[in-house]
Amino acid sequence: MDVCDDLEHGSLQSVFGRLCDAQEKIPFDSTEKYETAIRKVTAGMMDRSENPSDGPADAGIAFLGQFIDHDITLEATTELGKPSKVPVEKLRNFRTPKLDLDCVYGDGPEVHPHLYDQTSSGKLLFGRMSGEGMTEINQHDLARNRHGRALIGDPRNDENVFVSQVHGRQFVQAHNLLVDQLGSYEAARETLTKSYHHRIVTEFLPAVVHRDTLKPFLDWYYHDITPKTGDIDWAHAPDMPIEFAAAAFRFGHSMIRQDYALNDPNVAFPIFNGDLRGFSPVAAKHNLDMELFFGPHSQKSRPIDTQLPAALHELPKEVVGATGEPNLAFRNIIRGQLTFHLPYGEDMANLMGTQVIDTHDLIKDNDLKGMTPLWFYILAEAEKLGGKLGPVGGGIVAGTLVNLLRKSTVEENHEDALVA
Repeated sequence: MDVCDDLEHGSLQSVFGRLCDAQEKIPFDSTEKYETAIRKVTAGMMDRSENPSDGPADAGIAFLGQFIDHDITLEATTELGKPSKVPVEKLRNFRTPKLDLDCVYGDGPEVHPHLYDQTSSGKLLFGRMSGEGMTEINQHDLARNRHGRALIGDPRNDENVFVSQVHGRQFVQAHNLLVDQLGSYEAARETLTKSYHHRIVTEFLPAVVHRDTLKPFLDWYYHDITPKTGDIDWAHAPDMPIEFAAAAFRFGHSMIRQDYALNDPNVAFPIFNGDLRGFSPVAAKHNLDMELFFGPHSQKSRPIDTQLPAALHELPKEVVGATGEPNLAFRNIIRGQLTFHLPYGEDMANLMGTQVIDTHDLIKDNDLKGMTPLWFYILAEAEKLGGKLGPVGGGIVAGTLVNLLRKSTVEENHEDALVA
C-alpha cells in the first residue's frame, strides 16, 4: 500500500490509486460548455413520481453503505470541479482503508479517550443524559458535547439521523453490549469487527450487486479464486481506487427515498426534515425502529438507477457547505470527471472486459455519446439489471471491498499466529 509521510489514526497515512488511466480530455472545448451539458443531464435525473418504485434492498442498506464509506474514505483537500493539485496516487485518504471501524473506535481508549466512558472500562460513550446542556434525555442517541455535537470517531456519521442511528445503535451500543458479555474492550472490538465484515459479505454486497457480478468475488473471498475482470488484477489493485471513492460507491445516492417512516409505518418524514438533518441532538420521538430499515418488515430503498429524489437535487444549505452547489448529481459528476479525471464509463467497461451498455438517452441528447461520466454509467448499468449494480459498478464495489476484507483477514490471521 502506498503511503504518505505523516500519520493518521495510528498508522501510516494511505493514499488513493487508479484502476484505469486518467481521462484528461473533456468532450467540449471549454469546461463551461461541459458543465452546461452535465446540468442538462442531471436535470433529467430527478424522480418526479408521487409513488416511486421499491428496489430490492432494505431501506437501511443505503445508510449502512454510507457508514462503510465513512469507515474507509475521506478526501478533504480538493475543490469541487477544480483539478486535484496533486496526482491521485499522492492524494491523502484521511481514513484507513482497512474496514477496521476506526470511525467508531478512533485509535482506542488511550489515544482518543474522549470517545470512551471513563466510568466503565472498555465501553464507548453512548446515550444523552440530563445535565449535559440539553433538556431531553435520549438513551439511544449518540453521546454529545454541550454544543450538541456527537462524540464519535468520524463526524460525518452524524450528518443525518439515519447514519447517526446506524453508527450509534448498531455499532457503539453493540460494542458496549459485547463488553458486558465478553468482559473486555479487546474481545468486544474483535467480535464486532468480524461481525461487521460478515455483514458486508452476506448482507450488504448481495443487496446491491447483481448475483452474476458478485459470484466471482465471493469465490475470491471464500475460496481464494482470483476473479478475472478484464485487465484489472485485483490481487495487486490499489487499496482505495479513486474510481470506487469518487464514482462507484456513490451509487447509494440513487437508493435514497424522498421520505421515510422512522418508527411508525404510517407516518413518513421528508429526508431533509429540519429535525433529521443531523449534527444536533436526536429527539427520542425520532429514534429509528430498526425493523423498519432492516429485515422482513423493512421499507425498501429506491432501485439503483439514473433517478434521484427531488430532495437530492436541492440539498439544504447546511448540507451543501462552502461549495454552494445544491444538486448532488451535478456535484458527483463534476467532482469525478473534472476534479479526478475519472475514465468514462465506456472506457471502464472495455478495461474490465465487459460489454458496453447502450448509450442512455440523457447522454445522447447532450452530445456525450461514448463519453458517459463513470458515476452515471454505473447507475445506467444498474437500471438495466433490476436496480442492482452490474459488471462495471458491481465489479468495482465488490472488488474493492473484498480486496480490503481479504487483507484484513490476512492481518487478523497473522496476528493470531504471532500470539500463538
